[in-house]
Amino acid sequence: MLGRIRLALFPILLLAAPASGFCAWADQPPNAVASIVANVQNSVMRIVVVHPPEKSDGSSESKAQASDDSQPVTRIGSGFVIDPSGLVATNRHVVENTLAIFVGTPDGGRYRAEIVGMPEKADIALLRIHPNAPLPAIRFGNSDKLRPGDTVIAIGSPFGFDNTVTAGIVSSVNRDIMESPFDDYIQTDAAINHGNSGGPLFNMAGEVVGMTSVLYAPGTYSGSVGLGFAIPSNDLSFVFSRLEKYGEVRAGMLPLRTQQVTALMAQAIGAPGPGGALIDSMGPRADEMDNRIRPGDIIRTFNGETIIDPRDLARKAARAPIGSMATLGLCRSGTMMSVEVPILPFEEHEPKTIVPGPPPKTLGLQLAAADDADGTHRGVTVSAIDPMGSVADSGLRAGDVILRVQQQTVSSPAQAEDLLHDRVASKERFAAVLVQRDDKQTWIPIALPEE
Repeated sequence: MLGRIRLALFPILLLAAPASGFCAWADQPPNAVASIVANVQNSVMRIVVVHPPEKSDGSSESKAQASDDSQPVTRIGSGFVIDPSGLVATNRHVVENTLAIFVGTPDGGRYRAEIVGMPEKADIALLRIHPNAPLPAIRFGNSDKLRPGDTVIAIGSPFGFDNTVTAGIVSSVNRDIMESPFDDYIQTDAAINHGNSGGPLFNMAGEVVGMTSVLYAPGTYSGSVGLGFAIPSNDLSFVFSRLEKYGEVRAGMLPLRTQQVTALMAQAIGAPGPGGALIDSMGPRADEMDNRIRPGDIIRTFNGETIIDPRDLARKAARAPIGSMATLGLCRSGTMMSVEVPILPFEEHEPKTIVPGPPPKTLGLQLAAADDADGTHRGVTVSAIDPMGSVADSGLRAGDVILRVQQQTVSSPAQAEDLLHDRVASKERFAAVLVQRDDKQTWIPIALPEE
């Protein structure tokens, strides 16, 4: 049995990712893939999201994993820059139900992100950050020109390993994985894993032709087995242009329920051949169509363009201006005819999500005195972390002992807080803290609140 797996929501841990020995670029010029990657990799972003603390379900295992309900959950996905001013594309499932979203650049930059929009019926989200300088943006390619066998390159942050590059081929196009009425997924065998969600899929011209979103794997296995799926770039371009302009897609629709016309169905109903969308019933708002079409009709064309299947019809209707008249080429009882019907608005509901709030005004760090075995004060203990504070995604954990702030040792919570607030008052964005965890010491940069 195959299971569909979202690629994002990978906790910040270091795990080994399976290697791929397939050389999809064997027929390409030497260093072709490396040259493309060098040109585009700075447009690929790391998406860090902070989720509310996980609640225990009552089991002993769950209680052990969530012994501190104040601990926020930080996970990683991928994204890419579509506009130098700071528009970043990713998957909806990467950023929904989050308390805070951060975008990490390949040079180590970190920016708090806000959601521009994310439609209900597409696994797509558009973020905005405010970088200090223009960011390198990708170029969209024409996904309709992709063919099975074409070489593609995926870049992302699988298992937290930033700017990981994999390559493979297009295994198939126009795949229906039953995610939405508009499914048009690109299937690829380029290795993608958890954390790749929202990352770009490039063609050999260095253009983005898809967004890696879903993998299939047998049983409970969650690694790559060569069955990855990406949202085509033509769908992305349409959605992002609408989100940037309106904050929503404002898609059109036809109030019809349709099914695919197979070769056998075409023979049974007297159609010219397979293809098109067979109307099996009318939707709740069908009265607005003035009985121009009816069950049993086969829609063969939409404004002169051939209809491949019902999902193709849904996509074409979605892109048509709401209120416009669309010309449908119908086959009715073996006779071809043309009718005009109005494009109705697709009624979207706001996705259930936690809208990230404004930049945090506090550190969100609760500190307590830490005593050595001999009773002397050495460092301060992190007793709790507020998911809405600026340090939520820093990697600090409850139980960590902070030994130094910058280069100064600390022996009391008040002293540590004063040193951190001095950095805030100096308009510094980060502070370095030396942390002891499990008998090991490491420096961690923590974000400071904006005054």
